[in-house]
Amino acid sequence: MEPLVEYRKAVQERLNNADVLVAKLVHENGLAAQELENKQQELELLRSRLDERDDRLRQADKARAAAVEELDIARDLFEHLCGVRVHKSYEDDSGLWFDTSQGGKCGVMDYKLGFVRGDADKTEVIYVPLLKQRSADELQRLQRQLPGYMFDTLSFPLASLSQFYSKLARGLSRRANPTGRSDENRDGADI
Repeated sequence: MEPLVEYRKAVQERLNNADVLVAKLVHENGLAAQELENKQQELELLRSRLDERDDRLRQADKARAAAVEELDIARDLFEHLCGVRVHKSYEDDSGLWFDTSQGGKCGVMDYKLGFVRGDADKTEVIYVPLLKQRSADELQRLQRQLPGYMFDTLSFPLASLSQFYSKLARGLSRRANPTGRSDENRDGADI
């Protein structure tokens, strides 16, 4: 009977080992299920955060579009009131710069206007005419209307900006006479 007892012991040992393996697998399966549930909760949390960020991004895009529209309206109003259109603005190491067009009933002048901060909070304005955008006929007409110094790079103190604007606006609003001289005094170089 000993072989039968040994066989029973071997079978019982196998059953016990199988039970241990099954219990181990059931335990690992439970841990994996719990980890899967935790990951799904984490994924849901991340999805909800992503949805919230998408909503905030959409709201920010709407606010940005509204701000751009308001800026365009302000630019249009400024252009209608003053005849000045700022196309682009940027800042570099030297200062703040604006690509600008200023027009009157008789012409348009394109220029770059820079505000360069100097010593002791003194700001200097730099005027650079942009003449390449105009045809030869337009340039000749502008040369008859505007003082000659308006075709050169100028610098002047910020306090003189309104005087500069007025002189350029007057020049762009008057008709040039056929002799090539404008209707008003052309020297006025004291911006």
